[in-house]
Order: sequence, then structure tokens, then C-alpha cells
Amino acid sequence: MLFLNPLLLFGLAGVLVPIILHLIRKQAAKPYDWGAMRFLFDTVAARRKRMEWEDFLLMAARCLLIALIALAVSRPFVPPDSQIPWLFVLPLGLLGMAFLGGSFVLSSLKATWIMRVIALVLISGAGFISWQEKNLNLSRFQTSPRRDVALVIDGSTSMLIQTEGQTAFSRAIAEARRFVKDAPKGTAFSVVLGGPAPEMRTGNPLTHRADVLEVLDQLEPVGGPFRAQEALGVATLTLAEGRAATKDIVVFTDQQRVGWQLESTTAWSNLGDAWDGLPAKPRLLVRSFPPPENLRNVSISEIELSREIVGTDREVMIRVRVENTGTEVITPGLLKVTVEGKELESKGVGQLIPGGEEVIDYRHRFTKAGPQVIKVALASKDDLIGDDVSERVLWVKETLPVLIVEGNSGASFFERAGGYLGLALAPADTESAVFVDPRVVEANAFVNETLENDTVVVLADVTRLPSDASAKLVDFVLKGGGLWILAGPNIEEDFYQNWQGGDGPVVPIKLGKMNLPENGVRVAQGTFDHPVLRIFKEAAGDDLAEGVVLGYRESTGLVSGAQAAARYADGEIFMATRAYGHGRVVVTTTGLDARMGSLPARPSFVPLVHELTNWLAGGKGVELNIKASWSPTLSLPTGGGLRASYLDGKNGEKGEMLNRVDSAINFNWRGGPPEKGLKADEFVVKWQGSLLPPQSGEYVFEAIVDDKFKLWLDGDEVLKAEGGTRRSKKINLVAGEIVPFRAEYREGSGEAFVSLSWRRPDRVSEIVPASAFLAVVKDDEDVVLATSRALDPKGRERDVAATQGRRGRLLEVDGSALPGQYQLEVPAGMRSDVEGKETLPLVVKREGGESRFDRWNDDDRKLIKREIDLMELGSIDNMLSVLRGEGFGREIWKVIAIAALVLFFLEGLLARWVSKSRRAGEEVRVDFEKRDEVPSEFSKSVAQTKGGVR
Repeated sequence: MLFLNPLLLFGLAGVLVPIILHLIRKQAAKPYDWGAMRFLFDTVAARRKRMEWEDFLLMAARCLLIALIALAVSRPFVPPDSQIPWLFVLPLGLLGMAFLGGSFVLSSLKATWIMRVIALVLISGAGFISWQEKNLNLSRFQTSPRRDVALVIDGSTSMLIQTEGQTAFSRAIAEARRFVKDAPKGTAFSVVLGGPAPEMRTGNPLTHRADVLEVLDQLEPVGGPFRAQEALGVATLTLAEGRAATKDIVVFTDQQRVGWQLESTTAWSNLGDAWDGLPAKPRLLVRSFPPPENLRNVSISEIELSREIVGTDREVMIRVRVENTGTEVITPGLLKVTVEGKELESKGVGQLIPGGEEVIDYRHRFTKAGPQVIKVALASKDDLIGDDVSERVLWVKETLPVLIVEGNSGASFFERAGGYLGLALAPADTESAVFVDPRVVEANAFVNETLENDTVVVLADVTRLPSDASAKLVDFVLKGGGLWILAGPNIEEDFYQNWQGGDGPVVPIKLGKMNLPENGVRVAQGTFDHPVLRIFKEAAGDDLAEGVVLGYRESTGLVSGAQAAARYADGEIFMATRAYGHGRVVVTTTGLDARMGSLPARPSFVPLVHELTNWLAGGKGVELNIKASWSPTLSLPTGGGLRASYLDGKNGEKGEMLNRVDSAINFNWRGGPPEKGLKADEFVVKWQGSLLPPQSGEYVFEAIVDDKFKLWLDGDEVLKAEGGTRRSKKINLVAGEIVPFRAEYREGSGEAFVSLSWRRPDRVSEIVPASAFLAVVKDDEDVVLATSRALDPKGRERDVAATQGRRGRLLEVDGSALPGQYQLEVPAGMRSDVEGKETLPLVVKREGGESRFDRWNDDDRKLIKREIDLMELGSIDNMLSVLRGEGFGREIWKVIAIAALVLFFLEGLLARWVSKSRRAGEEVRVDFEKRDEVPSEFSKSVAQTKGGVR
């Protein structure tokens, strides 16, 4: 507890006034000798003790009253984060004052001095604690001639909540402007706008205040969550560039918990460590703008679809979830849904209680394939308008091509491994719209398939694949394709157990030998543990459990990242799944044909096949709905590859004709150009990246070329070929250890072709697959392949960079991830990854937590204060007091003044009661009318005396 007017504490000397008056009155009483006084001792002694305590209470009350008045005019306040409660210090001092005054009315010398010693201890203790508190707290407010201050403005969605017609964001800007204007001289400012990604609006801290005010005037709310940790990190970087030794970070926020990482002690520990590295550890000053207690808000929390894969063949259910995230009952207006540029029928939303929600369903059949935007708008007229609109993009498929690779083509139709499967996928009515489009090829013809237009590949009891075909299939899955392996009796376990790619083992389980139960085995419906199988777990899939499986492959365990989706009744795995790169893999440990049992004859078999196929196809596409992050980033489904630069060989390789990523070095241009619009002769191709060996051991590289080819590994030339075929020496490589890779091809004229293959330690020869390449050099940054433009939700143009790095191929939009819909221009070299689309819609999703307002709690504050010096400030004046080195806090003079007023009346009542009780005790009746009559009591006393003498 500290004081704004400490000099007025000298008024506490007024406590001595009632003590002095008591002493004067005591000295004024003159003693008289009276022989009969001894007869009164018996009656006076009985009342003296009670009178003494009455005087003690009166003296204590009068001293306390004066002390309370003196303390109130001194304007005491409780500084932030006070370590000692004022409700302990204040009563301690007041109790000492009361004991000191009361000690002067006690008659016992021993009791008097005991009381005075206790009083002095209490008063000294209170004074020492206040002095110590002053030293501890004012050291936090020490000022210096020069100071760097980083202003962090929360630009999240919740800062748009209005109070008295003004948003929290506009109030924050207004107070930040006043803070800059009234700050002490020598203060330099930097400005950071917080949101999903912080925006540094100034570089080094600026001392010219007009420039800082201009930056503040240009700020607009970003929307989305406030990523406080990232914003504080950027603010720390700006402070590190400042020249002043003293640093502060001021955050204007609504203290919404979302984005502060208050569940992570590591994040705050790391921030504290970063601040310890500055010349002086900054203080975190937080000025909060909480929402009104009665908040009216309803939000669109989610847009859901009934199917993951949507085609033009049938309707899809669009479910819009509306939620009341405020504290008041509210009845929203109409809900409007726009699809394919057309507005569907508007629907009303019923009354919602706080925390209540309602789901509004729409049915729509899409007429166009490609990316389509669903936009939902709600007329809510609530306190927060930022969550009344939501968008979602889905990629509508015209067809779903499925390639079935038949491994038992010599058998009858129903004994073929893919016979029942193809029948289940094929449409019954050929005149109806075809969505799932299956085609069947024999296993030996699979090597000629390009897989460019396929979404799912089914290996139906295929014995094994050639190395080139297996590498091609791995690359297909890495790019987002689906792979379904039917492990029938014909497969070779060794091949599937050792099948490796860029994301590890391809098969989710280690397949073993065939097991042929004597009476067969059934699938255990209760073990279904996968989203695809959810609808079959209840009564709708009862008939699957009735099918008998006559034989299955034993398994020795799941690989890392795999899941057992279903099991047989004996506990062995029936189906396993895993994500692989951008794609998905499913393996069933039995064949789905007549040889392996009656499972394909069950009614639920057809929907099971379709659900699995749709799930596998879910990875084959681009995710156009992304979370708010540092910047909007679109990940393109692609496997590995090398960064390729196509140069004009005639002009000294100065003119770059094309820059792209090639999945492998395997080209035959047959005398034509490498790309439409480029030269057919006298060009140079340079590949650069990293090689990721799948196995440890000796490798031999082989090049077939026309005209010239060179290969370098880790900077050393290992292969040089000029026409024809050339092999390298044996090269020892370690599995998983990245090796810098560089290659160069030169074409003069005529035929043009080049291919690079290797012979692995397991004696397998194949074209070096894309899964063995990374398009970045060891310790290299992301490589920019091309640039383009985009429009953000506010209609402003932004730069787009197409990059290739360890995270894959990306389209990165410059700037913060403002929630809403973007329109991206796809660079020409990337269009093959998105089905040739020149533009793509991209939606940055709004975070639902921003609509559910949840403020900091005491545990959150304790977490922050363990690592950094946190001050929560209630006004701009307090903020300026901190900057000036002045104390501030919550004033308590009103509480003391009220206590003094109450004590004033209590002291009057106490004095009146004491006076009345003493008058009642001293009341004596004296009869002055019968002066000559001798009282009877006296006569009796005389008679008794005489009788006693006689």
C-alpha cells in the first residue's frame, strides 16, 4: 500500500490531540484529603475497571477517527501485483494507533507500557511493510531519459465488438494516439499490428511522433485470432533494433484467451529467455478493452458437407451450423446461402439461448466440376459482425477414375481378384450419369499406365510390381492418390514387406503367410474403427459380419502411422490404413472374390466399396480451406523432384527459358522442344536438389543420353556421358542421409533424350524415382519457382510466390492471413498440379474461438508472471504513470473515508452510552425539606453502638 500524497501522512500526528486533551483534563483534577474517603473505596473499586475500559474504547475510537481521516486525504493506493494485501497492512497500523491512544487511560503502569510497546511494534511493522513495498514496486517504475516502446495493437475479430457505439479496436487506436502524444520526451515507438500473423508497421523505433501517429491512423483490424506469442516476438525484434537501454512492450487487447498459448509453459519460457537477452528485460504492459457484460452475438460456426468427395452426379447435403456465443437470448434474421454464384432459398433461424445452436440443411446438386465456393451470410444485427459471414470451397469432381490392376486375370470372372470390385463400382444403368469410372488392366500392362488422370489404384492380388512401376505408384500416392491393396493368395510377401518410398513403408502392415481357417472366419463388426466404417458399425452393416472369409494373410504388426481399421473375430487384422505423403493407402488382408469367401455377396459390400473408394480419393486434390496462419499458403499435391532450369545454350546460358520442378530425369523429346514455346535445339537443362537414398549400401548410376550429361554428388563429379550409355563406379550411400545432387544436360541438335537410373544395393535397377529427390539443396531455403498475384477478401492485390522446399510445393500469399475468400492466379508452371486451372479460390477459415469470448483467468496470469514482468493497466493515465516512473494502482481512499464516517457515528453513540451509564450509577436522592429529622437508619446505628459498648 502506497500513497499519492505521502506528505499528508503528517496528519497522523493529530492522533495525539485526544491524548493531550485527556492528559490535560487529568492534570486539572485536584486531589482533596477527606477522612471519610476510605468508606467509598469499596464502591469505587467495583466500578473503576468498567470505567477504565469505557475510556479505553472512547480514546481508541477517537484516535482511529483522526487516523482514518489523515489516511484518506493521503490517497492510499494498492500497486499492481502487490505482494502484501492492504487489508493486512492497514488494520495493522490502525490497531497500533488504537493501542497507543488507549494506553494513556490505563491505571496500571505495567499494562500501560505493555500496550505502548505493542502499539509501537504494530505501527513500526506497518510502516516498514509500506516502505518495503515502495522499494519493491517503484523499482519497476524507474524511468530513464531514453526508452524504446513497442506498441502491439490487437487486430483480431473479437476487437470488433462494439461498446457504446465504438469498437474495441477504435478505442485502442485512440488511446494509443494519446499515449504517444503524452509520453515523456526521449521515448521511441515501434508499431506491430497483431492478428493471425503480426505485421511490423515500423522498422526501428521512431522518435518522430508525427510518423508514429500516421502509422496508427492507417491501421485496420485484420480479423481472425490474435497470435500473441508471434506478435510479442516481432515486437522483441523491433526493440532489439532500438538504441535505448530501457525497453517496454505495450499491448492493447481485449484479453481474449485464443492465440495467447496460455496452455504452453514452454512458449512463455522461451519468450522470457529471449527478453533476458536484451540489454534490459522489457515489461509487458497490457491495456484491456473487455466486451460488455451483456453480449449479443450469434455466429456461423461451421459449414459441413454430407460427403468428402462431391460430384455432379447427385445432390449433396450442405449443413450450416449457427451458434449463440453471447450471453443474451437472440433471434437472428434470415440465412442466405450462395452456391455457384446463385442464391438458394433463404431460411430463418429460430430463437437461440446462450450456448444454443441450430443446424440449417440445404440440398444442392452441382452442375459444374472444379473448385466451387459456398458462401453463407446471416442477418444477425448483433454486437460482433465479423463472424456473420463464412465461406467454404470444395472441388467438385465430374468423374472419379479408378484403375483396377488385375492379378488373377486367367481365372473366371467371379474368381478374378478385381471382378466383384469392378462390378460394385460399375453403374447399373449405363444411361445415368457416371461418377465412379472403373477400368481394369492386367498386371503386366500396368507399367505402361501414366496414372495422370486416375484418383485411385487398386492392386487386386498382384504378385509384385517391376521397380519402375512401383516407383511410379509411390510417386502417385505421394502426390495425393489413393492405393488399395487386396492381399490375396497370389502376392509375394517379401515384395510388399520391403516396398519403400519417400514416406517410408508403403503397406500399413507387415503381410505374412496365408491362413486358411477350417470353417472360415467372420469380420468382427464391433472392431470397426475408421470414419469410412462408421456407418457399417451399427445395424446398417450387420450383414458384413455374416460373410465368411475362407482365407486371409497373417500380419506381424502395424508400421508407424498406420491404423487397424477392422479385425476378424479371431483378432487378426482385416483392414489397415495409413496416410502416405498427400495420399492414402488401404490394405485388406484377403481377396474380395469368390475364392476367398462370401463377403462380396453381402448387400453392404457395394456401399463399403464406394465408401472406401471415396475416402481414398480424398487425398487426390488441393485443400482450398486453410487455417489462419502466418500467411495464406496453398499446398500443392506433389511428390519429390529436382529444381530444373531450362537455359538457352546458344547465348552462353544467359537466357532462362523455363524454371520448374521435374519429378525425375527421364525424357525423350524426340527432336522437339522440352516445352511448348521453347527451342528444340541448343538448350541446356540444369537440375539441382538433394538425393535421399532408400537403402544403405553401394549404388551404381547409369545415364542414357543424347547429347551430353554430367552428374555430381556432394560436389564430386561421379558420372559423365557423351552419347549412348555410361555407368558410374560404385558409390556408397546411407539410407535417409541427404546428399547434395546436381546434374546437367546439353543438347546440340537432332534427337534429344536423357534418362538417369540406378542399381540399388538390393540389385533392383530403376529410373531414380521422384521419391528419392528433394528439390532443395542441403540446408537450403525454399526456392521461388515463379510469382503471380492474388486478391484478398478486401479486394486488395497481393503478391504470390510459388516455392519448392522441404514442405513441398507451395503457393504463398504475401501478408497476414485475413479470414475470408482469396482469388489466386496460378503460375503457368504449376497449373498441371491443379488440373490446368488458371485461377483458384482459397478460403482462410475463421476461428470459432474468436466468437466464444473467454478472458484470462488467474492461472493464466500466474503462468505469464513466472516468466515476465506483467502489468495490467486500467487506464491510459496509469500507462503514462508507468512511463514517467510514477506509482499507480487502485485507490482505496473512498473505503477509508466511509470507514471514518461510520466510526464517527459509532464514537458518538459510544460516548452517549458511556455518559448515560455513569450518570445512572451516580444518582443519589437528597431530601432537603426534613433537615431537623434524624434518619431512622442513623438512630439504629447509634443504638447498636451503645449496646455494643455496654
